[in-house]
Amino acid sequence: MKGITVLLVAATTLVGVVVLAAITTRHATAQEAQGAREAVPIFVTTIPSGYRDWTVVSVAHEAGDLNDIRAILGNDVAIDAYRAGKLPFPEGAIVGRIAWNYVPSEDNNKALGREQSFVAGTPTEFYLQFMVKDSKKYAATGGWGYSSFDQNGNPSPAAAMATCFACHQAISGRDFIFTQYTP
Repeated sequence: MKGITVLLVAATTLVGVVVLAAITTRHATAQEAQGAREAVPIFVTTIPSGYRDWTVVSVAHEAGDLNDIRAILGNDVAIDAYRAGKLPFPEGAIVGRIAWNYVPSEDNNKALGREQSFVAGTPTEFYLQFMVKDSKKYAATGGWGYSSFDQNGNPSPAAAMATCFACHQAISGRDFIFTQYTP
């Protein structure tokens, strides 16, 4: 009888260990899957094709540390939303920015008789920037993926891109877009 009791205790312990291992493995696998979903990058690493043919949304001069001039562009999806005043922007909308240092135009200033005209000079460090609307892929950053590229088409480091959403949160009521449409 004592042998049967020891056998039952050993069998029960073995079953308990197997069940605990299965639960722990399933929980760890679920956590890994959750981590993989959360690890989706908040930035885009390829330049959207054809961006130079997109429609101009507006132009701007950014003072302060950036001190540049820029053209803001939108793909057809973004432009349709801008023109309709539609917020939030629909899936597939892409808003781009091309930025240059600005320099005096000697020819224009000579014709005008004084220094008052400035034109695009060299590309800035973050020459191209894009925001890509994909609410599922970029859910952690308001539905937008961010990108930045130098004049050679190289993407900015992830650390630099990780700062984008923090600035754009200040205008969440405009679907995180700074530039308003200038017809």
